[in-house]
Amino acid sequence: MRSRQRSLAWTTGLLLAACGGGDGQAPADEDNPFLEAQENLGKQDTLYLNPDGQEVEVDLEADVGGPAWQLPSGPAMLGQFALTTLRKRGEFYLESLAEDSSSRERVEWLVDGTWVPAAQAESLPAEKLRHWRIRGVNAVLLHQASRGVTEGSVFKAPVPLKPFSIMTDAGDTCADPDDHIGLSQSVYWYQWNPDKSTCKVPLQDLTVTVSRLFPSGPVTYPEYDLLAADGRITVVILFGQIGDDPLTDSDWGMQGFRRMARWLEDAGFQEVTPAPVGRRFTKKVGDVEFEYDLYSPYDFSGLGDFSHFANFQKALSEHEVVAYDGHSMLGASDFWERPKYPEFYQIFLYGGCLGYEYYVRPILAGKGGWDKVDIVSSVVEVSASATEFAGPFLAKLMWAAEHDWSVSWKDMLAAIRKRVGDSTFGASGVRENCFTPAGSRCTGGEVAPGETVRHEDATPTPIPDGSETGVVRALDVPEDFNAASVSLEVSIAHTWVGDLRITLEHDGIEAVVWDRAGGSSHNLRDTFVLDAFAGRSVKGRWTLFLVDGMPEDEGVLEKWALVLEKPAGTTPPATP
Repeated sequence: MRSRQRSLAWTTGLLLAACGGGDGQAPADEDNPFLEAQENLGKQDTLYLNPDGQEVEVDLEADVGGPAWQLPSGPAMLGQFALTTLRKRGEFYLESLAEDSSSRERVEWLVDGTWVPAAQAESLPAEKLRHWRIRGVNAVLLHQASRGVTEGSVFKAPVPLKPFSIMTDAGDTCADPDDHIGLSQSVYWYQWNPDKSTCKVPLQDLTVTVSRLFPSGPVTYPEYDLLAADGRITVVILFGQIGDDPLTDSDWGMQGFRRMARWLEDAGFQEVTPAPVGRRFTKKVGDVEFEYDLYSPYDFSGLGDFSHFANFQKALSEHEVVAYDGHSMLGASDFWERPKYPEFYQIFLYGGCLGYEYYVRPILAGKGGWDKVDIVSSVVEVSASATEFAGPFLAKLMWAAEHDWSVSWKDMLAAIRKRVGDSTFGASGVRENCFTPAGSRCTGGEVAPGETVRHEDATPTPIPDGSETGVVRALDVPEDFNAASVSLEVSIAHTWVGDLRITLEHDGIEAVVWDRAGGSSHNLRDTFVLDAFAGRSVKGRWTLFLVDGMPEDEGVLEKWALVLEKPAGTTPPATP
């Protein structure tokens, strides 16, 4: 994998952010998530617990002043100041540009009324390089910031006019103190606070314009079929060193390491000795063997521990779920670019600092795309340790193994949110996941090629609220062939899809398509491949049963359709 080269000299100082250790006061062990009920919660709780956010792309625009040789780095630097300003509001999180070598290439300068790409602008006189923009910057909007946002929505973030001399011009008057980082010119953006009464340097409003809204997509799930294909799920939790002093057994990372071990023992896991690294625990859940490896700070202390890089590589190479808890070392570490990533599907859990994009990019590049990886990361500094964000995820994963893998990604994030106390954790790479409890959503290249027959019922039908009778609709199929595949398309408008149960019946076979999954997600418009009907005759009546078993939320079955694929070579029916 090609290493990114840092284009911004101002990021070379170590920026350590202790984002995983909490305050050192471990909650009581009776809070063990592996001993808690994991069923999807009822409405009054779930509505509050579900993450509330919208992923968007934005364009940044502002002025910059400074020495001619520094101007090319100005836009990305000011983007970092804006990142901090917006982050401290608790609702708007920009990707970090500090580690993105392409950020300068994405800059355009307004020269004599025309936008000029950065590469062409470098040959122009410095006095012409004042007003700039960067397009296509990723961001996550939470809570109020996400409500009513549209393409063209504008936000403002106060930043300095002269970022290159901010330390000289302002001293500590525009910066918040940090326990782990000494204030300097290179990290001033991280501690930036223009709202301090002492801050008197000239400011400007950097404009943040929403240029693209990413669709929320259908309810999706981890690729459980890939995780459990061999009847085994392997997990590693890397507990890094959290304190700044020399490592001792009292370090917060060691406390988390020991606490997780106690949780697993209390939940009936058996310890395997000797372990390859750290401590290993196993437990059979349903038909799946769970294997958990815990690495202590002595095994790998964090993203600067070159002496234990082999353990880091081993963790990534041999485990399907990888959780990291430790310093991020933003601006100084390329650890996630160094290892060789395996080809099998993995889930990464990362409780880091500053931005999901910073952690997503090197892992995504290492995996070669989203097909074989999902990444759970925070969009802001988290004070929760791995026991708090990985613990509920893993407990929910084990519950899913005994309940037909009916836990969606939103259910997973809700479990993390309940434990951590905020909705800053999100999952990247999950929008187009194939797995559903009813079968794969992805049909391309999965079945033998052949003609398809489609039958649709487009009569809008209200769904009775809190009724076990629900909606019953039927389609009669006149064709007679054995299906290569059967897909069900549904379009349902509903304010809480976790209320719904959908089954499809034909010729004495009943398939559960949706079973109260998806929590508080709105609307269900998706296609489900139903393996239960493959190879069977399609002729006759197909009956859809749709039940809303809970009160308070209502909906409409807008339409539904059957897509029946004939085996290759089957003669299509004559046109009426």
